[in-house]
Amino acid sequence: AAQPEQRRAILGEQLYPLVERHEPSAAAKVTGMLLEMDQSEVLHLIESPEALSSKVQEAMAVLRQAGQMPAGAAAAASEGVIEASE
Repeated sequence: AAQPEQRRAILGEQLYPLVERHEPSAAAKVTGMLLEMDQSEVLHLIESPEALSSKVQEAMAVLRQAGQMPAGAAAAASEGVIEASE
């Protein structure tokens, strides 16, 4: 069985590209935040696009409130995702 640190790294590798689709400009920071959650919850996010989308939005709201992400950059990033998926 993988050690907790290894499991976290493996989950991070799976989670990062999924988060990057939502928020390319903040993917590393948001992935790090999500990996603080219980591992069973992180697995659920990897398996459930709806749950992931909701958590990514929550994380971005926290970052904006903390002043670590300008609102304009986040909006531009999410518009970019919408355009790319069309």
